[in-house]
Parts: sequence; structure tokens; C-alpha cells
Amino acid sequence: MKEPLVSVSLVAYNQEPFIRKAIESVLMQDVNFQYEIFIHDDASTDNTADIILEYAEKFPDVITPIIQTKNKFSRGIEINASITIPKAKGKYIAFLEADDYWIDRKKLSYQTSFLESHPNISMCFTATKHIFPSSETNSRLKRYRNKDSIVASKDIILKGGRLVDMGAAMVRRSVFVNIPDWYHSTQIWDISVPLLSMLHGQIQYLDKVTSVYRYNTPGSWTQTNVKNRHHRIVNLQNTIKLLEGFDESTNQNYHKFIQKNKNSLIIELLLLSENYHKLFDEYYSKLTDIKKFEYKIFNQFGSFHIWDKYRQIVRLITGY
Repeated sequence: MKEPLVSVSLVAYNQEPFIRKAIESVLMQDVNFQYEIFIHDDASTDNTADIILEYAEKFPDVITPIIQTKNKFSRGIEINASITIPKAKGKYIAFLEADDYWIDRKKLSYQTSFLESHPNISMCFTATKHIFPSSETNSRLKRYRNKDSIVASKDIILKGGRLVDMGAAMVRRSVFVNIPDWYHSTQIWDISVPLLSMLHGQIQYLDKVTSVYRYNTPGSWTQTNVKNRHHRIVNLQNTIKLLEGFDESTNQNYHKFIQKNKNSLIIELLLLSENYHKLFDEYYSKLTDIKKFEYKIFNQFGSFHIWDKYRQIVRLITGY
């Protein structure tokens, strides 16, 4: 059997209702090369692991199950870089979370062909269809541009996790060789992987819809982290640490953009943690003078939600 050209990292936790759809969407890929699938279950308490093992028994030459008995994510471990990718043999890594799925049978073929012919590109990603199972919101498409485009460094840094849904991404495995320490500061891989990829080449957007992102499903990142105040505070601290590490490792070549991103993260952190004086002392001094003024204005209102609405309006106008 030939070595796989692509390794797929599919991560799952308590996704019994969705895991079959995710696995099937990978197995349906129409390719002319070998690929392998690593399915990592992070100690699910439902039947997710049993379903994974069922598929692994049916497709032993393709699927490698990794079934945990103790949850790794809750211990601060980034599953892809620490567990699945070190086992991978593929030249390229594709990602998927178990509550999402692919809708284009040529996804792997399309992205692999592009990376094979563009050695200067370290990562590529496509558009994504967002669906909202728990609300009446209509589905919508998430696009970076209306045409194939090289992604600007400014956008990678300032858009952060809003730039790419990782289920639509493919990265060269070489990006994960000798990973810098700052990468492990956060488990938010739609922020950390693009920054890591920047160290190895350019990032390409391919204007084609290949995957579906389910928003706010039970047990999703949004429910367990964004809507949990404590988890959100911790994630903000970790992201700030990630940006500072990236800034240092790039000799501050992107410092202006990093500082702008950090300013917003720090204001969000301080408004969420207004009673934590230790955090205030540590982070307030990192703000620029104009951002200190912004924080004081919104802090007087005594409401994080007002600032959050303000930030949403700014993003609509500026894109950042």
C-alpha cells in the first residue's frame, strides 16, 4: 500500500448525532491518491466512541481510531498538534470537527492539487456554508473574497478565528515540524494554525464551497467556551499570550496588527473580569492610550454587552 498523500484529523467529543455524517463525508471523497483518517474521541460520555470503532472496523485500511479514556482538551492539550498529526504520514493535513461535514466530493483532490502546484503556499482554505440547527436563522456562506486570493497578513492577524473554519482548510504537514512554544498557548486552532502557517509560506483562499459548519450545536465550542464566562476569560488570556509569542518569533514584523488585535482582546478581557484586580493590573498597562480611554468609557456603562455590540458594528464597517 502506498503512503497516504493526505491525513485527515477528525476530532470528536459527545457528537453522537453528527459523527456519522462527518465520517461519511470524508469517506465519500473522490480522489486518485491514498488518504488516511485519524478519528480522535476525547472521552465522550455518549456513544460517539462506539460509532467511531464501528467505522474503523469497516474501513481498517483507512481509519485509525484514537479513543481517550480521560479528556485531553480539559487539560489544555491541543489535540491536532499533540496527538493526531504526530501519527500522520500524509504530506498534507485536512481538518474536521465531528459536528461539521464536507459537501464537495472533490474537496481533498481540489486542495491537494493546488498545494502540489504552489510550493509557496503553506495553507489553503475554501468557503463554508454555515447552518444554524438550534435557531430559525437561514444558512449563509462564509467567504473571504469573491475570487481565489492570497490572504493578506493583516487579515490573518486581525480577523483571527473569524477568517477560516478549519473544516475547510488544508495545511502542509511540514508546518507542524519544530512547533514553537507559543503555538501551545491556546487550543483555538482556527487562530493558531494560520499564524503557524504564516511562518512557512503564504495562505491561499479558494473560492469554492466545500464544507458545512454547524453553529452552536450541543457541546460545541460556542456553547462550552464562548457562552461560559470563566472559559471565555481563560481563552482570551491564552490568545493574548499566543499573539505575544508570535510577535516575538517574527521579530515584531507584524507588531502594528498584533497590537491592534491585542487591544480589543484586552478590553474584552477587562470588561468581562471587572472584579479581578490582578488581571486589571497585568493587562491594562498593555493598552495604548487611546484604547485605555475606550476601556474607561465602556467600563463606566458597566456593561460588557454594550461594548460587544459596539465591536460588532466596527467589524461590519471595517472588517476587523
